[in-house]
Amino acid sequence: MVTMARRIGSAGDFLNRICEKVQPTESQYELAKQRYELVGRHLHEKDTAVERLDPDVFAQGSQLIRTTVRPVKKDRETVPFDLDAVCRCKVDPRTVTSEALYSAVFKRLKERADYADRITAEGKCLRLNYEADDFYLDIIPACADPTDADGIRLLIPDRSRWGNNQAPISTWRSTDPLRYAAWFDEKCTVRDLREGKVVYAKVHPLPGREPANKKAPLRRVVQLIKWKRNIEFVGEDCQPSSIFVTTLAANHYNGEGGLAVAFATVLDGMIAQIAAANGRRIVVMNPVEPSEDLAAAMTDRAYTRFCRMIVSIRQWLSKLEDGEEPGSYAEALRQLAGAKVAASVSAAAQGDVQAASADGRMAVTKDRSEIRVLSEPKPVSNVRPVRSNTFHLDG
Repeated sequence: MVTMARRIGSAGDFLNRICEKVQPTESQYELAKQRYELVGRHLHEKDTAVERLDPDVFAQGSQLIRTTVRPVKKDRETVPFDLDAVCRCKVDPRTVTSEALYSAVFKRLKERADYADRITAEGKCLRLNYEADDFYLDIIPACADPTDADGIRLLIPDRSRWGNNQAPISTWRSTDPLRYAAWFDEKCTVRDLREGKVVYAKVHPLPGREPANKKAPLRRVVQLIKWKRNIEFVGEDCQPSSIFVTTLAANHYNGEGGLAVAFATVLDGMIAQIAAANGRRIVVMNPVEPSEDLAAAMTDRAYTRFCRMIVSIRQWLSKLEDGEEPGSYAEALRQLAGAKVAASVSAAAQGDVQAASADGRMAVTKDRSEIRVLSEPKPVSNVRPVRSNTFHLDG
C-alpha cells in the first residue's frame, strides 16, 4: 500500500470539512428517499385516475445535481431542506389544461390519509410538509412539451393563466430540468479530465448520497454559497434562488481541481461580473431556457445583499487561505459557515491532528509550512515525520 500524506489545517481541508457538515446527513437523506419513493408508489397505484395517465416520477433540482444542503436554524427561524419531484403524465397540453392535471394529482395525493394533513398548493408545486423534520417534498405535475422532438423538455402549470377561458396550451409554461442537470454535470468536469459523456435524460432513482470529499469541486462550491445564503437570508420572503446561485457559480468555474482554488475562482468571477455591471443588476440567463434571466426575480434589496455577501465570503476566504493572524482560522470559519458548524469543523480537525500525533502519523513539510497526516507511519518524500506531541491548529 502506498503511504499517503493528507494536508490538514489548510483552506481546502477546512472547506471540505464544512461541505461534509452542511450537506444532509445519511439519516436525513434516507428519510427523504423513503418519502420520495412512497409518493411514487402512491401515484402509481393501479386503477387510480393518475395511474391511468402513466406517471413518470423523478427528482429534479438540487437533489438531482447533488448540491442540497441541510436545514439552517437561526434566531428561531428555519430554512428547511427540500426535494423536488416531477410527476410527468401522458396528457396532451393542447387539449388538457394544467389546472386539470394539477387538480387530479392534488386529489390523488389527498386520498392518502397521511398526506391529507400535510399537503398545500404552492405555485406550480403540491407540497408535503414535514415540519418536525425541517423537510418538505414538492411534487410538480407536468407533461412532455410536444414541440420538443426529443421529448425531454417539460410543461408545468402556470397558475396565473388559469380561468378566463384560456386555451389549454396557454395554461402551461416550459421548463427543462433534465437538460439543465446535464449542462451542470458537464460544467462540473475538472479541467484536464474531460471526456465524452452520454446524457441520459430520464432519471428515476433518487441519486445516492455522495460524501463531500467525492463530490466534484463545483458541486461543493455551490453548497458553500447556498449554505451561506441560507444563513444570511433566513426568514426572508425573497432570496436568491438556488438555480440563480448554481448557474452563476457554474458560469465562472474553470475546471479547477482543488476546492479552495475553485471557490476563489468562482467568487472572483462573480465579483468581477457584478463590478462590470456598474451598479446595474447582472444578467444570468438560464442555459436551457435562453429567454429567462434568473437574476430578475430578486428584489433590489435581495440583490444588493447577495452582492455584499459574495464580497464578504471572498474576504473571509482570503483570511482562511492566509491564516497568518492569531485566531484568523477560527473567525474565518465562523463567518463562512456559522458558529455551530465552525466549532464542529475545528474540533474534528484538531482531533485528527492529535490522533495522528499519538500513533506516529504526524508530519510536516520540509519547509515546515504545512501539517500532514500520513495514512501509515512511514517516510514520504517532501515531508518530515515528527515525534508524538500535542499539536494545536490556529484559533
